[in-house]
Amino acid sequence: MVDARSASPESDGDRIQKRTFSARWLKRRLTVIMIFFGTTLLLIWYFGAFGLGRPYPQPPYEPTQPNGSLVIDLPKYGSFRGTQVISNLRKTKKFSSPVDAWMGIEYSTQPADKERFKAVTWPEPFTGTRNATSNGPACFQNMYGSLGQSEACLTVSIFRPSGIPMDQKLPVLAYLHGGSFVVGSHRSFDGAMFVQKSAQPLMVVTAQYRLGALGSLPGDFMEREGLLNLGIRDQKMMLRFLQRYIENFGGDPQKITLGGQSAGGHSVGIHLFHDYGNDKGKPLFHQAILASGSPTARAFPGVDYALYKKQVDHFMDYVNCPTTPASQALECLRSAEADDIQFISSSLYNANNHNITWPWQPVSPGPLFQKRGSTSGEDGTFFKIPMLISSTTNEGKAFVPHDIDTNNDFLGFWKTLVPGLTPQDLTDLDEMYPDPDTVEDSPYKTEVGTFISAQYERISAAYGDYSYICPVQDTASRLSSADAPVYKARWNTPNHAPTYMGVPHASDASYFNGQVGTQYPEIADLYSAYWASFVVSGDPNTHAQEGAVTWEKYDVKDGKSGRELVVSPPTKGGAQMEDEDKGIRMDQCEWWRDEDRAKRLNK
Repeated sequence: MVDARSASPESDGDRIQKRTFSARWLKRRLTVIMIFFGTTLLLIWYFGAFGLGRPYPQPPYEPTQPNGSLVIDLPKYGSFRGTQVISNLRKTKKFSSPVDAWMGIEYSTQPADKERFKAVTWPEPFTGTRNATSNGPACFQNMYGSLGQSEACLTVSIFRPSGIPMDQKLPVLAYLHGGSFVVGSHRSFDGAMFVQKSAQPLMVVTAQYRLGALGSLPGDFMEREGLLNLGIRDQKMMLRFLQRYIENFGGDPQKITLGGQSAGGHSVGIHLFHDYGNDKGKPLFHQAILASGSPTARAFPGVDYALYKKQVDHFMDYVNCPTTPASQALECLRSAEADDIQFISSSLYNANNHNITWPWQPVSPGPLFQKRGSTSGEDGTFFKIPMLISSTTNEGKAFVPHDIDTNNDFLGFWKTLVPGLTPQDLTDLDEMYPDPDTVEDSPYKTEVGTFISAQYERISAAYGDYSYICPVQDTASRLSSADAPVYKARWNTPNHAPTYMGVPHASDASYFNGQVGTQYPEIADLYSAYWASFVVSGDPNTHAQEGAVTWEKYDVKDGKSGRELVVSPPTKGGAQMEDEDKGIRMDQCEWWRDEDRAKRLNK
């Protein structure tokens, strides 16, 4: 499953000395192994929610449409033979007509072995024709997950409706998967299903990018060598690939919508808020969709962040590599066993999951992220393009600890998660999210169906505001104030979640994908049509489902109050417009969005 390398470096001159393994090192490895097995169930759940299982080769399907042999010639690269997909990824729905597909196409050089921890560039040309009939391996992530994995994983899968002439250039949705920047793959979004379900012809591209420590190792030595933020730099290389080649697949390079959820949505936000430097005035996409994503989501500290330094030290200690000089650190890492890197990357993420102090996130300042989102928002260095953006009603419930029992626990959680909070900030938090144990009218009193605790309700509300809900509002208001068309939504429909979780993070994933088997199938039909309409026309209403409520633009210019689409189950009104202040905690969002505070909090 993994590419293991065991060759030892030579030990002369400036070469790395032969490795020795101390009792301390072995003891630490045993400790990490125990931590890994104790917490790996979290990522098993995440794969269940997003992964959909092991990649499989799509059986070749004899083309019956005028697309010929489905062989695509890419100048200065090579030729790829596609296939046709006849059912959704889960094999639960057969399509009425096939979808043309070219899967697992390498969009760059591959960062494996001696190319590990390097920025990628254009792939090498080849002669002949390669099969592009399966997604291929996912990028390294949880080594005990069900996905086949490899370091050589930087690929795109392209889906197009069959029977549409190739000279009819179609709009494209390029989708970035979520997963905390540590999990996810092509199978996180069913591209063929979305193409099949759309009322208007469009294309879907799913993309993979480096994850975990391989995608973002925030060490000083990486900064000195210009190797920070490799994962989001992979994404930009993918967009450059689409600009060069999507037309060969029958797509329109001037009609690319970059979309994503969670970490994928944050990534979209990072690219969206990069209208400066060499990218100024040169977006590689013309519309954006962010589901529970924002460039100010959570926090993105730099390499000088104390916790990151500790995490990197643990990582380097496990693989038995030095941190200085930078050349020796990288030489050692490129000679390390791939499964050791994969293991410690997953283990350190798991070990930090309880407090949500995740490692391996993009860092700012860093490549493509020289300015944090709050700064770019303040100075207007973002692309003013159409955007569809959303958050869920109960974003925080999937993440926060279940053992927050007292007010001290509540404040201690915030001190650990956000060291930049001042004593006054902590006092403010205590007042904005009133303690249900001491404040009689606290809105976080335990409700029917909640069987964890009132403090769980409180901490999940506060964390949801900090990480997703208020950052989504911030991004929406920035673009709206700059006269960009914005459509904002509050997702309020669960998808088989336990009652106590309400409508947690990523509840909308199967719905906007148009998947079968959702808790409310009619909402999947409705919402995926809004998405497809936006991809095709820049307006979710143009090709919306018949009878669907008009999704009004989010407009907060000149002090106006914004309106958003709330998407509830049919029994609770379905989709309808609401005033934003009816759906989110406005005062708390104003506090989190304070520009001076946002800078202190690395937003």
